[in-house]
Amino acid sequence: MRTKLFLAFLAVIIVALISNFIYENFVTEDFENYVEGAKEDKLYWILASVEGSYAAEGWDRQSLHDTVHWAMMLGFDLKITDSEEREIINSRAVEEHLTPSMKRRMEGIIDRSSAQGEFESYPLYQEGKEIGAMLVRQMKRKGSIDEKENIFKERGREFLIISFLIAGGGAVLLSVFFALFLSNPLNKMKRAVESMAKGDFSVRVPAGSKDEIGRLSESFNFMAEALEREEALRKHLTSNIAHELRTPLAVMKANVEGMIDGVVTDTREGIEHIAIEVDKLIRLVEGIEDITKAEASFFSRKNYSEAELSGLLSSFSATLMPLASEKGLSIDYAAGRPLHVFTDIYKLETIVQNILSNAIKNTEKGSISIQYGEEKNLFYIEIKDTGIGIPDDKKQLIFKRFYRGEGSQGIGLGLAIVKELVDVMGGSIEVKSSPGDGSAFRVWLPKHGR
Repeated sequence: MRTKLFLAFLAVIIVALISNFIYENFVTEDFENYVEGAKEDKLYWILASVEGSYAAEGWDRQSLHDTVHWAMMLGFDLKITDSEEREIINSRAVEEHLTPSMKRRMEGIIDRSSAQGEFESYPLYQEGKEIGAMLVRQMKRKGSIDEKENIFKERGREFLIISFLIAGGGAVLLSVFFALFLSNPLNKMKRAVESMAKGDFSVRVPAGSKDEIGRLSESFNFMAEALEREEALRKHLTSNIAHELRTPLAVMKANVEGMIDGVVTDTREGIEHIAIEVDKLIRLVEGIEDITKAEASFFSRKNYSEAELSGLLSSFSATLMPLASEKGLSIDYAAGRPLHVFTDIYKLETIVQNILSNAIKNTEKGSISIQYGEEKNLFYIEIKDTGIGIPDDKKQLIFKRFYRGEGSQGIGLGLAIVKELVDVMGGSIEVKSSPGDGSAFRVWLPKHGR
């Protein structure tokens, strides 16, 4: 990962270097073309001025003198010849006729000795007739445009080199930084995956950022938590199932052996005992299926929808009305103002019906009441009964799997399922109870979902 990132940034640096060279070449070429074009423009201006110094009567010496003087200041060494190739005027002759002060000023501008090499000839025309030629060669100007042109080229080259060093150095530093910044979380995740492969499902990775890597870390932690819970469930269920199966199977075996050995003479009675234990096994299997579903709900915890709580509780309690009526109990539902919540209706139904079912089983006379309300961002459902109550030292045990209180006819999974679902939905459950005074279960859940 680090190597790939570094190579990617290195490729960017190389591309930037090549781009700089290309850019420098284009800029220098364009600038030289501009300078050459400016030079040509000046020459044509001088050429037009020289041609304008000619009239039918002949050459205007003063006009030629001024033109050659102007050309010298622009950096050109000139000779003007007529159609017979006789020299009419040149730069040296013009310079000799300048005043001393003008000469000094001229010498400060141009370097006469720099005018070397062959002259370039430009024909002169007047009304289509060739009247002579202008011979030109370049002179260097002191501290003027020629030097500025060279300075511009040098500065441009230096600027490109400095910009490349800054961009290249920055790219190298960024490549190192991002290589470390991006690869460190992935290395941590790699180590966490290796630990998980060895069976350590408790490993987690920090999810500090909110980018793709942060979301990947959150997904990994959720997966690790799911696997840890699944592993714990598997071990716990295996142990509990073995314990719970032992008693009914032992009773069934004892009755069968008793009938075989003739110890149990009443075969019908023995079969009835076996049937009772089979029913217990069936309820146990059903309870295990329910707790497994509750555990599995951790993996699909986003099945939320909006509903009106009063109507939900009314339909939930109506299902258990016949069971309560068989024991002579009433279910009092205190309908309040409408309360809209965003929740998992299936899980909420399981929670309410399991608490109601538990209340009906442990209440011999009296009634069961259901209330609801809200507080800040939470809503609550409270179910009270007039049953046998729960001792203080047993309140923390009632939510454990397969725990059964004295005289209980259940298998000890109903409240364990309730606790599991409440935790999955991001809520909490409170219990108020004392022996002989009944129990009150209050479930708190987020009003807008987890």
